[in-house]
Amino acid sequence: MKYEALNQHILGIADAIIQAIQESVRIDSVRGAAEPGAPYGKGPRAALDHALALGKQLGFRTGHIDHRVGWIEYGSGSEMVGVLGHLDVVPAGEGWEYPPFGAEIHGGKLYGRGVLDDKGPVIGAIFGLKAIRDLGLPVNRRIRVMFGTDEECGCSCVKYYIEHGGELPTIGFTPDADYPLIFCEKGTTNVVLGGAVGDYGQIRVLRMEGGTAPNVVTPRCRLEVEGDLSVEPGTGIRVKKSDGRTIVEAEGKGAHGSTPSLGINAAVRLFRAVRKNRFGGDFQRMMDFILEKLGTETNGEKLGIRYRDEETGETTVNLGLVHYDGARMSFTLDIRHPKTADPEAMRDRIFQAAKAYGLAIEKFWQVPILYVSKDSELVCKLMAVYEAQTGRHEEPLAIGGGTYAKSFRNMVAFGPVFPGDPEVIHQPNECAELQKLMQSFQITTAAMYELAQK
Repeated sequence: MKYEALNQHILGIADAIIQAIQESVRIDSVRGAAEPGAPYGKGPRAALDHALALGKQLGFRTGHIDHRVGWIEYGSGSEMVGVLGHLDVVPAGEGWEYPPFGAEIHGGKLYGRGVLDDKGPVIGAIFGLKAIRDLGLPVNRRIRVMFGTDEECGCSCVKYYIEHGGELPTIGFTPDADYPLIFCEKGTTNVVLGGAVGDYGQIRVLRMEGGTAPNVVTPRCRLEVEGDLSVEPGTGIRVKKSDGRTIVEAEGKGAHGSTPSLGINAAVRLFRAVRKNRFGGDFQRMMDFILEKLGTETNGEKLGIRYRDEETGETTVNLGLVHYDGARMSFTLDIRHPKTADPEAMRDRIFQAAKAYGLAIEKFWQVPILYVSKDSELVCKLMAVYEAQTGRHEEPLAIGGGTYAKSFRNMVAFGPVFPGDPEVIHQPNECAELQKLMQSFQITTAAMYELAQK
């Protein structure tokens, strides 16, 4: 087998790898209040210090930029292979069978927040450097394992790294997603529409609230108005009348904003139930826009922004948050688009539609698509490593979501989750089968070695 020596070396140091992961997982590195020398709080700083100390203990060059992004490096040359991970974690939440920061092993699985996302893969990559060095394998690109400390709250750590002169990788990957490889992450357009309420119309709307986040299909929505209201009965619709008010509640089905067709939007369901009423005023304009330009479709057809591409999919549009309190109103659109999309044309059509309904654009921002050709050096090498290490021939993925790979050019997401594995990241009882975890480290190590060859 091509990577037999590397694979055996990784297995030979498995105990040291698992111990280092346990040490890291036992650090609660949820973002906290900023302190001097700890821009994201004590926990992320402690996790950063642990990784840097590990790198020094293993004999590597280490560095950091203002305790936001650290790195461990091996080799020489003007070009650099970047392996980008993160050491911050999401809050533990409830429902754990084992302590979320205990890093306990039960039934061949390692449990703890960050085991897969993303402390385990970072520590595994650091020991991968050790394997390459210990075996004396030749590399003509430097390899830098990089670890941010604010990925879960917006990736400000890597933005800071870039803005303050951090070296950019020539080529690289992030072990912070799925196998076999993600070669495309759709571009995103995020919009907040609405404005101040000045026209209350014929029916006085007291409040409307719906949604949990812009990138989640609205799972529940609630409308409260003065007086009586006609409501069409239907699935998920509940009506309560008391004290001269009518309250309408709608239940939908949440889904990730990148796959809105998998959900049922409670706000749309509620608007459809009350659409025979003539509200008038600003609330009417918001309702008309949502029903006429979005409705139950999630592909952007009615907005004139539907794009389709066989390789990278089609446009998706998600209505996430809806708010009206009598003083202000707003709603959010999370739009994902394939490589055939024209972002400027999308912007113009959204602005034109908003203007036609008397709505203001309160916020608007776009993130470019990540697209690395399947024929590129990066994708070809990584896919060859995956196939050699697993014996599985699979196609690289195009997704609507975004990963840490968007931080740099010529970078893709590569592991550590294997196809068919249960979704445990960000969930209670986040865990990893030790056998699969070690296999992912073998893949990462072989990938670093191959990318370090020009």
